[in-house]
Amino acid sequence: MLKRVYMKKIVGDLLKNRNIDESLKKYTGGFMKINNKYALIRLAMNYYTYYVSVSEDGGMVAPGFNEYVKTINETIEKYANGADDFSENIAELESIRNIIIEKVADITCYVDKYNVYEHAINRVEYRFREEDYPSGYSDENFTRTIMQFILEDEDNMMINSKIKDVIGQLPVRLTKNKFFEMLSNGLSIYNGGTKEALDDFLYMIKTCSMLDKTDTMATNYPHLYEEFDNLKNVKFKEMDSKGYDEFKDRLSDITMYIDDEMDNLMRVQEILNDLLLILYTNDEKEEDNVVKGCDEIIKNTNLLFLNKFSSKSLEEIEDMFVMLEGEQEKIYPHLSAYDITDQIKESYKDKIKQLDLVEEYNIVFKLPKLNSDSMFVKLDKVENNDVVDEAYLENQKEQLINDYRELFKDTDKMITRAVMAQALSELPIFFNNISELQDYIYNTLSICNDKAEKLACIEIINGIMAG
Repeated sequence: MLKRVYMKKIVGDLLKNRNIDESLKKYTGGFMKINNKYALIRLAMNYYTYYVSVSEDGGMVAPGFNEYVKTINETIEKYANGADDFSENIAELESIRNIIIEKVADITCYVDKYNVYEHAINRVEYRFREEDYPSGYSDENFTRTIMQFILEDEDNMMINSKIKDVIGQLPVRLTKNKFFEMLSNGLSIYNGGTKEALDDFLYMIKTCSMLDKTDTMATNYPHLYEEFDNLKNVKFKEMDSKGYDEFKDRLSDITMYIDDEMDNLMRVQEILNDLLLILYTNDEKEEDNVVKGCDEIIKNTNLLFLNKFSSKSLEEIEDMFVMLEGEQEKIYPHLSAYDITDQIKESYKDKIKQLDLVEEYNIVFKLPKLNSDSMFVKLDKVENNDVVDEAYLENQKEQLINDYRELFKDTDKMITRAVMAQALSELPIFFNNISELQDYIYNTLSICNDKAEKLACIEIINGIMAG
């Protein structure tokens, strides 16, 4: 590996605008080298773990994932056999990665629908339970307890997080116009900010409100689409005990399927990200004992996956992980410290073209995305840093409110309230002081005459406060 002190100097020079030409040329190799080693360690662990999980399922890859895993295994076999041209393989892997991102967007829409319906059905549950308010309960005392919970922290971020958690579970008794007014006020803080930030907020609000839709959610998951389409016809006010049990069973089946599908998407995406990182940076691969050990783990796991002869058993492969202990933790701080890709992109775009380094930096700029916690981020995503003006903001407000009007038109009242609750919990904090927050909590509790709904809110908020 490039000596770390050497990479440290390159990074320092680029940040201080010194030795630009030489540093830009050398940065790509050093950054690729450390990314390659880090990705090899991760692929060794993730690929082995995935093989073990498939083995425990009787050697069966989850339905719908066979072609993805086949392409991954064939690519890894080619890598393990020492090939050096992976252009076609990279294109195939990127295509699979984009399909998975598409499916995750579909699943996310269904998860948000599920959350709304679960919120609503939880408010019905106490109709069929012989329970009363906790001993000594009063709205005043419960409000006081909630306020103590919120304010016991000194950190403002933690306080705001607690406020959002509580707001999302309180009974909602807002008129639609009042809700739209609060929504409009929440959007107003983005006036003068970037369109990227506003778009991110709108996405968050729309997803939690069942407003976000994808073009592929019906074709990729027709049974989920049909299931939620049928749920639209449920009347919560008329629901009896039998209907409640049937509804809960349907939600349970949905969540089981979604959890399994999301787990499989994440496992495959982890391996795809690691493998793409390795292939992008293969020319800068280091030959030390850690790298050689990773290659051996990956190669032997691949042989087992392909049902070919492996010189090592599963147990012997597992024993090899001893040599990797602590290596990931050792590399990560350096990987993070050397990632100045955003600064390079902003400051040296023209210089990169002038030095004919565009191809190398197109790869370098992808590496942090593949290494990020957001494993489903698009590699070609371009941020929109245009400024939000009054006209653009008003247009976005109008569109959003029209979407809500359309949604509420044919929606059961319990679902409407659930949507409002979810949206309110995502809005920027809309209280000017502690007194306003306290009044809001007390008023929402005191005007709720639905005992089942209030009991559910009390139970859920108590659960939040218990941690």
